[in-house]
Amino acid sequence: MAELAPADRLKRAATIFGAFIAVAIIAIPIPIVHFVVVPGGLLLAVLLGTLRLREGAIFRGVQGRCPFCGTEQQFPLYGRFSLPKSLHCTNCGRKLTLDESQNAG
Repeated sequence: MAELAPADRLKRAATIFGAFIAVAIIAIPIPIVHFVVVPGGLLLAVLLGTLRLREGAIFRGVQGRCPFCGTEQQFPLYGRFSLPKSLHCTNCGRKLTLDESQNAG
């Protein structure tokens, strides 16, 4: 897990905000399409930019040893989620739980 400094959070939010503003601007001269894409782009720019600005920490990946079979592995993490997170060992298939107390920083 990586803690994000305020400058990093602002940079991530500005990137996503700028991308959707660019989509909205590009769609302005396109007939019919601009009725949906421009308002949608503006709305998504504000919503996703705000969400990124509020994220104080992000997961870059999780790796560790299965406590049951001892296999060292990297666990895939996709999308947004909160802790505790259920995972499965790729070797023995047993259910594992990732929580805050296991975070080494």
